[in-house]
Amino acid sequence: MTSPPLPFWQTLDTDAVFNDPRDCARQATRFERQIRRRNIIEYAVGAVMLLAFGSFGIAAGAYGEWTIAGAMALTVAGIAVLLWNLKQRASNLERRPEDPCAAHLRRQYARQHEALRAVPLWYIGPLVPGIVAFYAAVTARLAEAVGWARALEGLIWPASVTFGLLGIVALANWIAARALSRKIAQLDALTGKPRD
Repeated sequence: MTSPPLPFWQTLDTDAVFNDPRDCARQATRFERQIRRRNIIEYAVGAVMLLAFGSFGIAAGAYGEWTIAGAMALTVAGIAVLLWNLKQRASNLERRPEDPCAAHLRRQYARQHEALRAVPLWYIGPLVPGIVAFYAAVTARLAEAVGWARALEGLIWPASVTFGLLGIVALANWIAARALSRKIAQLDALTGKPRD
């Protein structure tokens, strides 16, 4: 009974590690819940911003400040595009019954990774025309009273803060994308899938 190949077979490494499938399901559910919560917050903030900038634009138009009203219209349009992009690019993927849990989780990670990396394009980008138009309208209006040199000087600080905050948003999302990239690599190592 102990003739070859059994002794050789018994000496093979026995340190194989198996993952409980329930762990994958819990991880996928937790990640989907996190995405859903983030998106609900984004939609709520977007709705408040639509209301605030829309009201501001209407008020500016009522006072005859048409350039500011136009800038607010661009901002409202940018927020609407941003929210649509959020739904199209960064919502949860539907689970496909034919996919194993690890494949579904990897698809979710990859989708969010791509969305986070592209935040400057689809999230920040739609806001820029409205922001630039607003600063241009306010600066032009101020220049009528104090001259262009002082008006431009007064623009430096608020524009720096605004675009600095947008830069921080882009950086935070880039860092989050890198973290997801590591999770994808770990999942690929567990499943033996080569990286793309």
